[in-house]
Amino acid sequence: MANTIWTIEEFTCAGCSMNYTATREEHAEAHSGTFKCSICSGVVHTWSGKHHFFGWEAVKTKPPVFGRRWAGAGG
Repeated sequence: MANTIWTIEEFTCAGCSMNYTATREEHAEAHSGTFKCSICSGVVHTWSGKHHFFGWEAVKTKPPVFGRRWAGAGG
C-alpha cells in the first residue's frame, strides 16, 4: 500500500519483562494477530483493527550490574 503510515512502538512482555519493538502499519482493511515472547512464549501483544504489526525485534539492553565497582582499586 503506497500511502500507509508506519510508526515504531515498544512493548514489554508481562511474563518475563523482555522488551520488543514492532512497526505498526495502517491499512484500509481490518487485520488481526498476536505476537508471543521468544523467551517465555507469553503473549506480548494482540491486535485487531485497521492496522498490522510487523518487524518484531527484541530491544538490546545492557544486563543489570550488581555489586560495586571500585575505581583504581588494586585488588
